[in-house]
Amino acid sequence: MKLRNKWLAGLAIGAMLASGSAAAAVNANELHIALTSLKLALVKIGVANAVLGNPTPPASNAEAHVAAPNQLSSQEISSILVSKGGVINVYLTPAVGVSDGIVQLVPKIVTDKDGKKGVQYACYSPNIPDIASAEAGCTYHSAGK
Repeated sequence: MKLRNKWLAGLAIGAMLASGSAAAAVNANELHIALTSLKLALVKIGVANAVLGNPTPPASNAEAHVAAPNQLSSQEISSILVSKGGVINVYLTPAVGVSDGIVQLVPKIVTDKDGKKGVQYACYSPNIPDIASAEAGCTYHSAGK
């Protein structure tokens, strides 16, 4: 009977560890801090200016006239990289609660009722399935899509 109890206890502990890691979710507060940071705001402004001022969206930090990716780090952000189409890739640190988390901001030119053009960003993550519950306005799109 003792062996059976030890086996059941081991099984229970294994299940707790597995459920704990599976339930490990993004830290919504840290994610919000990352997505509202001044560094990210500067990159969004740089991309918006480049998108509105050129026929081709920027494909790099240099083309968006912002600092190099590794110079845009913080406690929550490991780097911010502008890629093809002006897409802003925000690489998150473990402080956000996920390993190697990525949030992508995709620019879109919009025109207001007065005919003035601006840029809005759609927020996606290819590897944070619960991002929508952590950050309003963001959605999960698996990397395979």
